Amino acid sequence: MSKLLKSKILFVLVLVLAVGVLTTSVGLAYTHSTTLKQGSTGAQVVSLQTALGITADGKFGPLTKVAVQAYQTANGLVADGVVGPMTGAVLAGGAPVAGTYPAGCTSTVGYSSTTGLKCDSTTAVTYPAGCTSTIGYSPTTGAKCDGSTTTTTTTTTGGAGSVDTYELVSGLSNEEVGEDADDVKVAGIAIENSDGSDISVTAVKLVFNEGTAASDFDNYAKDVTVWLGSTKVATVDGDEFTDNNEWTKTITLSGALIKSGDTENLYVAISGVSNLDSNDATDTWTVDITSVRYIDGQGSLISEDPTVAVTTFSFESFATSADTELKITETGTANELVNDAHLINVHATDDTDNVPILAFTIEVEGDSDVTIDSLPVTLTSVETTGNDPDDLISVLRLFADGVEIGTESLLTTDADGSTEVVVFDDLDYDMNAGDKVNFVVKGKFVSVADDLDVGDTIAAAFGETETDLTTFDAEDETGENLADADKTGTANSTASEIRDVGFALKFVSGSAVLSHAADLVVTTDDDQGTFTIVFDVTAFDGDIYLDGTSPTETGTAEHDLTITGAETVLASSIRSSTGATLSGTLDGAATYRILEDDTERFEIKVTLAPTADGYFEVAIADLVYALTDVTGNLAYTFDLDDFKTPQLFLNQN
Repeated sequence: MSKLLKSKILFVLVLVLAVGVLTTSVGLAYTHSTTLKQGSTGAQVVSLQTALGITADGKFGPLTKVAVQAYQTANGLVADGVVGPMTGAVLAGGAPVAGTYPAGCTSTVGYSSTTGLKCDSTTAVTYPAGCTSTIGYSPTTGAKCDGSTTTTTTTTTGGAGSVDTYELVSGLSNEEVGEDADDVKVAGIAIENSDGSDISVTAVKLVFNEGTAASDFDNYAKDVTVWLGSTKVATVDGDEFTDNNEWTKTITLSGALIKSGDTENLYVAISGVSNLDSNDATDTWTVDITSVRYIDGQGSLISEDPTVAVTTFSFESFATSADTELKITETGTANELVNDAHLINVHATDDTDNVPILAFTIEVEGDSDVTIDSLPVTLTSVETTGNDPDDLISVLRLFADGVEIGTESLLTTDADGSTEVVVFDDLDYDMNAGDKVNFVVKGKFVSVADDLDVGDTIAAAFGETETDLTTFDAEDETGENLADADKTGTANSTASEIRDVGFALKFVSGSAVLSHAADLVVTTDDDQGTFTIVFDVTAFDGDIYLDGTSPTETGTAEHDLTITGAETVLASSIRSSTGATLSGTLDGAATYRILEDDTERFEIKVTLAPTADGYFEVAIADLVYALTDVTGNLAYTFDLDDFKTPQLFLNQN
C-alpha cells in the first residue's frame, strides 16, 4: 500500500471516529433497503457514503469499510464493517441498538441466533465491539468478550509495523485434497514480522484458478480454511468462490496475531466435498495469495501483495487420496503350516470339523478403514471317484484372528467340477486403517464311509483371481468399492492328501561333516562327507510302518534322496534312535513300526565321495511307508523342503 493511501485511511478513521463520538447518528438522509458490505456498488452505497461524510463514489471499498466500522464502534454496534438491518436503522436516524436487544436479536421475538438468549429479555445485553457473547476475543479490537481488561495475544503492541519477507512454505506442492477429507493444507506463506511492532493479520485475498478443472469450485471444495500455525483463523464455504468473482475472495481473519520479530506460517486448507464426481477426480487447481492485510501497533491498516508463486493442488477420490491398499499375504510360520502340503486326518465313519485348509493375512494400508462384506474362496479337489469339492467338504468356516465370522455350506446341486467357489456373504467385517488380521478357512470333511476316498486331495485359494470377482465386496470408509489396483497379493494352499490313517513329520536337525580328508599324495584318495538328517514321525488313527531299506537317490520302493553335486554314494542307512520296532532285515526288506499316537525319532545317514570338486547337500525327496507290516507302498512327498543338510565342500584328487 502506498503511503498516500495509508494516510487517507488513517485520516478517514480519525475523522469518522471523531464524528461518531459526538453523535449516535450522522443526521444525513439515508434509507436502508439492502445489506451492504465490501464489494457492493450502486446508489445505495452512494447514500451510505454521503451519510458517513466520505467520498461518494458508489463503491464499497476498504475506506468505506473502515468508516462503517468506526461508526459502528461509536454507536455500540458490532464493528464488522457490514451495513445490515441494525446498522442501517441507526444510520437512518434510529436510536442506537446496543443495549436494546440481546446480541443476535433484531426484535423481541424468538431467540438470539448467536447467544441463544430469549429476545424478549427485559435485561439488555451489551458486548464489546465485535463480540456476540462473552466467549473469546473481539475480531475487531482484540479485547476480551467477557469485558475483562487482561492483555491477550490478539492485541497488537509496538510502533509502526512491517513485514520483512513473505516466502512460500516448503513441502506444500501438488497436494491431494481427498473426497470428504477435512482441512488439507494446500499452500502456505511464511510471514517474517519486523522488530518494530506486533501485527494482527486481518484478511487475505485468495485467487483460485482452474488447471484441468471443468466444474465450479464448489463442486470440489466444501470449504476453505485459513490457519496461522495450528490455529484456525477463518472458514468460508466453497460456494463463496464463484465464476462471477473469478474464484476470488478476500477472507476476514480472527485472532491471527504475529508478535514482533516472529515468523509464522499462514496456511490455506481445503475440505473436499463428500460426493466428488468421478469426472472431476484428479483435476488440478492453483491458489495464489495476492494480498495480506494487517494492523500494526499504531492501528495502521496495511495491505500488501506477498508476490509469491501460485501453488498447484488436485482433488482426488477418497480411495486415491487415502492411498488405501488391501494386501493379501501368506507368509509366516502359522500360515505355512496350513498352506504347505501335508496329510489331512479324517475319520473313517464320522465327519471331521474345523480342519484348516487355507490361512492368509490381510493388511489395510493407507488412511481409510475398510469393510469386507463378502469374500470368495476357491476350492480345488482331485478325487479317486467323483469330481467336486462337495464330495469331500460339506461346510466352510471363516475365522478372523480366531473368531468365526462366516459359515457357508457347499452346494451339492451345482454341476460337478473340480473347482468350486464358496462365497462368505454378509460379513460386514470392519478393518481399521493399518490393521493386520490373520484369516483361516476351515472345512468340515465328510467321512471315508461317505463320498470321500482315501488319497483324495484338496487345495484352496484366495487372491487376485478371487478379488476380481463381483462376489468380493470390500469398501473404503466412504462406501466406495476398492479399485482393482488397490487389492494385491494371493494366498494358495498346496494340495494336501486326505487320509484316515497317517502320520505327521517334524524336522529336527541336519548336519554335514568331513568324515575323511583326502591324502593329496595319493591320487586315488578323495575327501569323504557324512550327511545326516534327523526327524520325528507321529502316527495318527492307526499304526504306521516306515520303510527300513537303505535310502537311494532314485528309489521307488525305498526312501528317495536328492543329492546335490557329482558323487558316489559309499553308504546309506535309516535308523531309529528311540528304538522303533524293526521287522525284517536291516537295510534290506525291513520296516519300522510307529504305534498309533506315538512319536519315534529317525536319522537318515549318507556317506559319499566326490567325483568332482564342489559343494554337496543331501535332502529327502520322499518317504516310503505302509499301513500294514508289508513292503512300503505309499509315498509321502509333502512339505519336505526343510528336510536337508547344510552344504559341504569336498575335494576330488
